[in-house]
Amino acid sequence: VDLVDFIDWTGVECLNQDPAHGIANALKQGYREDEGLHLASDSDEQLLIYIPFMQVIKLHSALFKGPEEEGEICNSTSLHEC
Repeated sequence: VDLVDFIDWTGVECLNQDPAHGIANALKQGYREDEGLHLASDSDEQLLIYIPFMQVIKLHSALFKGPEEEGEICNSTSLHEC
């Protein structure tokens, strides 16, 4: 199930995002399907993402897609419940 309809967009935050390649590129329908758009950091390899939901959800897994070039794919992902 796609949870995009349950996201509280007014509270979505992404620290270290490049303004030209923001969080909407990764989450919003129509943007995320476009191979030319992506989310990128403006300072280092880390992105701190906060996604609030309008109701209680049960998150089973998350899918992250990245370039296939060596050294470009995330080695570890930490999900923290707030």
